[in-house]
Amino acid sequence: MGEIQQHIGEKEMEKLRKMSKSAKKDEKKDKKKIGIFRIFGWMIAVAYFALLLFGKQFLPEEGTFLSSLDLFSGAEKPNHLIRIASLCILTLSISAVLRFLITRMASSKNLTKRTGRAIIELLGNLVKYTAYIVLIFLILNALGVNTTELLAGLGILGLIIGLGVTSLIEDIVAGIFIIAERIFDVGDIIVLDGFRGTVVSIGIRSTKLADIGGDILTVRNSSIGSVVNLTDRTSCAALTIPLAPQENLKHVEEVIKNANIGDIAEKYPDIMEGAPMYLGLCDITKKGVQMLLFIAACNENMRYDVERALYHEIKTIFDSNGIQLGAPGIEEG
Repeated sequence: MGEIQQHIGEKEMEKLRKMSKSAKKDEKKDKKKIGIFRIFGWMIAVAYFALLLFGKQFLPEEGTFLSSLDLFSGAEKPNHLIRIASLCILTLSISAVLRFLITRMASSKNLTKRTGRAIIELLGNLVKYTAYIVLIFLILNALGVNTTELLAGLGILGLIIGLGVTSLIEDIVAGIFIIAERIFDVGDIIVLDGFRGTVVSIGIRSTKLADIGGDILTVRNSSIGSVVNLTDRTSCAALTIPLAPQENLKHVEEVIKNANIGDIAEKYPDIMEGAPMYLGLCDITKKGVQMLLFIAACNENMRYDVERALYHEIKTIFDSNGIQLGAPGIEEG
């Protein structure tokens, strides 16, 4: 049964490796596509501003194309398609530059998470959505729509629609309070409704978490209740080692003592605040499998790595002393 379980475990690990490789390939493809679109967008922006600055040298100044392209030319009858394209390029270029500067601020080494990285993430989202709203009104104005009357009408309509967007307002307010009260920040490791993951982003309406396997959980800000933030404290890597029923506990504890598991900390610098500790017997199953408890202090983001290292070292110690492990899952079945 032990060999079968090991074989199944190897198969599952192989599947996980393949899934991880596939996910990384897809992520690289997506990043490559985004990169190509960004380069294309910047090329269009550069060509647009070059035409505005130097177009008069090789195009007629009073021509339809150049007068429609220049938003400040005062043309009475511009070409609507060219004017809309010009509005889109200018507005999105300004938005992209502002978001680029905000992103650079967020990635600055002098900016710690606790000095507002999440606020900068939120500012980036606000700039993006504000640019879209402004662009819509500019396009409508270019098409001859009276935006002043439209805004007045939206004020009345807003009162009616406001009743239907209560949840959106709740999400925005909840997001502001999450940042203001520093409940968690971008990059923190938290546990939310049983899901353990790293905070990827705090948006206007939702927060995204990513677990160790790359799965993304998106949660509305207003629905976030009890949260456990694991980042600001030392975590504990705890593991239980199943001991076969026929093994003598005193002999095993003597082996552990002589092996000096404290030396493991020298091999693994991720272990903090002293050496790993053996705390003793923590449980005995119905079939007599003895569960031994080991712990080690570490950073939360390295907890799984430390646990794997401890399993490896303790298994090696037991194998070299002929100590057999139990199988609690099979025994209980």
